[in-house]
Amino acid sequence: MNAIPVVGWLISFVINVFLSIPFWFIWTVCGVGRNYFSFLPETLQAPGFWAVVGIFICFEILRGVIFGLKTETKSSGGGDDK
Repeated sequence: MNAIPVVGWLISFVINVFLSIPFWFIWTVCGVGRNYFSFLPETLQAPGFWAVVGIFICFEILRGVIFGLKTETKSSGGGDDK
């Protein structure tokens, strides 16, 4: 599966879109950004939906850079597997 990273990118994009929906709704439609974060610039108080998706993707990339990516390694069948 490592040979085709595009599939993983698409799955990651879809997950980020679905995670962004409730965050964007609560932040903009319910007014959390305007009511409780008035010290932020106007563009961050009520961002567009695709801007929120982009922020989630950037956070995922930063998380991968800072904490590293989980990779599984298969044993070569040495015989000491207990």
